[in-house]
Amino acid sequence: MSHKRAFYRTGDAICDEIIGLLEKFANESIAKQNKFRVGVSGGSLADILCEGMSDLRSDFSKWQIFFCDERVVSVSDKESTWGTFKRNMLGLGDVVPESAFIPVNSSLDVNEAAVDYERKVREAFGLSNPEEIPSFDLLILGIGPDGHTASLFPGHPLLAEKNKLIAPIEDSPKPPPKRVTMTLPLINNAKVCLFGAQGGGKAEMLKRIVVDRDTTLPATLVDPPKGELIFVACDEAASLVEGDPFRRS
Repeated sequence: MSHKRAFYRTGDAICDEIIGLLEKFANESIAKQNKFRVGVSGGSLADILCEGMSDLRSDFSKWQIFFCDERVVSVSDKESTWGTFKRNMLGLGDVVPESAFIPVNSSLDVNEAAVDYERKVREAFGLSNPEEIPSFDLLILGIGPDGHTASLFPGHPLLAEKNKLIAPIEDSPKPPPKRVTMTLPLINNAKVCLFGAQGGGKAEMLKRIVVDRDTTLPATLVDPPKGELIFVACDEAASLVEGDPFRRS
């Protein structure tokens, strides 16, 4: 069980709440350690970040932006999360410098890409001991229609991975099949894990995660023991969750 859990309902949309929390945690981290290390996700959450970060007030020169998972495709491919940020954020202004991003090298073989990205993560945190696990200031995670998060899918062997911080997956049930992903040991060592859920299509899955605590779902397995676990959901996504699901936690 995490140190602190929170469930926020946001009305019609989650964008303002996600961006507000991102600004809060970024500026708190910079004030404390002069650096902010965040992991971002693709899909609708990438769209929210690309749209909202231009209104965010922070010193982006102190940011390091990583990827919770990435599809091993060309950056020009619409499935590339890094490509999405390059086109929709960096391509529209100079609010966030490209140097803040630490992308996956998708030109490599998927196995090599995973090894290379774990090396980049460890170097960014200054960790030389292979047994040390970095602690991200914030990971922004999504919830798939099957309860997956990052590229951790229900029933997949990667859910049991204990040693790798970044792992390759060559048989993703959701295309494209080749991806690299943060594993649960790395995700659950974060200071804050923040889930965003938008739309009525997420309602049943969100209930299974926060109310039923269905541990067959990868998103339920995200529960940082030393950190915060936060869910931000629009009213439609939260429609099957009564009150505060964590009030007795």
